[in-house]
Amino acid sequence: MKTHPHGPASNYRAALLALAAMTVLSLPVAAQDGVWESWSSDSYTLEPRESFQFHVVFDQIPVRSWKLLVEGARDVNCDLTVLRVKGESLLYYKTKESRHEVIVPWGVGEEVIVVVTNRNQKGAFVIDLLGPPRDQIHAAYSYHVNRALDAYASGRRLEAEAECEKAIRADENDGVAKVLLAGFLRNRQYYGKATVMVEQALADDLPDDMRGIAEDLRAELARLRAPLPEPISRGVAAAKEHLADGNPERALTVCDDLLAGDLELDPASKSQLQQLRGEALDQLDRNFEAVDAFTQALQLNRNRADEAVIYFHMGQLFFKMENLLQARGSYTMALENGLPSGLELQAREALQLIEDRLVDER
Repeated sequence: MKTHPHGPASNYRAALLALAAMTVLSLPVAAQDGVWESWSSDSYTLEPRESFQFHVVFDQIPVRSWKLLVEGARDVNCDLTVLRVKGESLLYYKTKESRHEVIVPWGVGEEVIVVVTNRNQKGAFVIDLLGPPRDQIHAAYSYHVNRALDAYASGRRLEAEAECEKAIRADENDGVAKVLLAGFLRNRQYYGKATVMVEQALADDLPDDMRGIAEDLRAELARLRAPLPEPISRGVAAAKEHLADGNPERALTVCDDLLAGDLELDPASKSQLQQLRGEALDQLDRNFEAVDAFTQALQLNRNRADEAVIYFHMGQLFFKMENLLQARGSYTMALENGLPSGLELQAREALQLIEDRLVDER
């Protein structure tokens, strides 16, 4: 078996850490749009049944994932094996193909071994490493952090959290994974857990840009965890209890009295009370008043996690009103803003019902 080096390594820095992290913590990460660029290309001529192997390491193509393309001349076939060194997992194995195409999920420290075996006639093969355009490189971190980014970009938020947890188990000092996980937890309103995670991240050796993001997240979490003024928190607790007990009239009275009283209410307090008014009016089937209350709650709110819950309740209300298009829009906004896991499941189930209904109505 021959061993050939796979061309000179190209050291390209991954996308700016700050841009990538801010994207993950606020907006969905842009997925690759199918445009691939050659990062490395080699050609080899092999005798019948001749094999060769080469290694590809992360520094050669520092991206979140890349494509390996092996193409033989016309009617020239080969076998291809791709083995991930870490964990010795087999990524790809096929025989008697003239063209092999393999997507390789990637991360810092990753390495693969590629073995090409010619078949029964002498032939030439071109081997390309393809990645995103160099001016559009997605952030490349550890393997599991990269998988978390991909999962989040596809809307699989719980999977993204799980990948961050795997990254931390693999390396307890993976501060980037902790910052991202803190952001995911914040989006789901797990402010206590998010605070613990961001403090652990700040104790690690974070890159400067990522440290700045972690510090901003720490400040935001401190604000989010700040309690409502005592009279408001008592009223909110009472209204929630009345709603849970099936007494929407009493919940509505509590909220209306607080909003009309002499207390100076900040926007967060007003938003919370309007949301609860909306829930009470919904239970009372005062639907258009409920829509107005939820709309006011959104206008007063400045927190994406709270917005998600308000949109969820609006989705429920519009669904009850048989306004399927607005219900679909509200549930979609709720999911995009990051719902707690229980509400996320309900929203996805409702969206599926809505899609089924809309198809039946066409």
